Amino acid sequence: MKLKQWLGQTTLACALFVGSIVYRQQLVTKVRQFRDYSGDVSDSQWKSILGYFGNDDYYLYVWGCILCIIIPFWTVGGMFMFMDYFNWPKWVRKYKVQPGTNEPVDLNKLKETIKVALINQWTIGNPLIFISFAVKKFTNTMPAIYELPTLQRFLIEMAVLFIVDEIALYYVHRLMHHPKLYAWVHKKHHEWHAPVAISVIYTTKTENLLITGGTGLGPFLMNPHLVTLWIWYALVNLRGLKNHCGYNFPWLPTPEDHDYHHMMSNACFGRTLALDWLHGTDKGFRDYQARKKNSAGHQLDLKKSE
Repeated sequence: MKLKQWLGQTTLACALFVGSIVYRQQLVTKVRQFRDYSGDVSDSQWKSILGYFGNDDYYLYVWGCILCIIIPFWTVGGMFMFMDYFNWPKWVRKYKVQPGTNEPVDLNKLKETIKVALINQWTIGNPLIFISFAVKKFTNTMPAIYELPTLQRFLIEMAVLFIVDEIALYYVHRLMHHPKLYAWVHKKHHEWHAPVAISVIYTTKTENLLITGGTGLGPFLMNPHLVTLWIWYALVNLRGLKNHCGYNFPWLPTPEDHDYHHMMSNACFGRTLALDWLHGTDKGFRDYQARKKNSAGHQLDLKKSE
């Protein structure tokens, strides 16, 4: 009886093993077919885009990058401005990092921020893209445009861009908080103690040049594919808006650390907290979070005892 049971179990195991191999081969085949098909479709669409612009690398590089900055920035930034000025929709107020601030936002201060943001974009950020294009043409280092990057190349390039940007931003940001530099370089940005989304580029021209230079350092070192560059500039601007929006939405990474930076000015200098952890400049924020958690727990206990 035991032998029959053992033989049955062994046969079943072998059948499952053989079945998994066959199924795996079929699955791999289907995945490869889908990848090849999607790759062909993507290549076809990309060639259509190139054809629309006449395969002109000037339009694709310069105006492609500018549009990937401006469209996400003012679309998402405009949405947050609407929310902050009209205090609508009401349900988002519960996600405010600093409740009671910018409810509604001061219109005159918002107008000034819009003006400074536009000036910084069109006198610093966008001209640097023109300069970058000219340098690449002169040195014959224009990124590839005729073939889409492989997924592996795209992921590697994006990883390097994020790492370089994080390192550059952290140390440039800390430098701007030096007493000899803070007043004339970075203090303007901290006029928003409770930031709003577009205040990410409410800065002096010197600061904007430094921050933009740090953002462009990765692309300068990597010379990534043009599509990677477009996505990079869009993501950088969306991340900046998120970090300054003043809302801690549960479906997005929290901007609480950067709000704390605007409140205290002596902690949380990076876009993430990786280098802050390494240098110990996140301790004040961690203590602040612990106090908030303890206070919330105490209030909850009081409500339960009522």
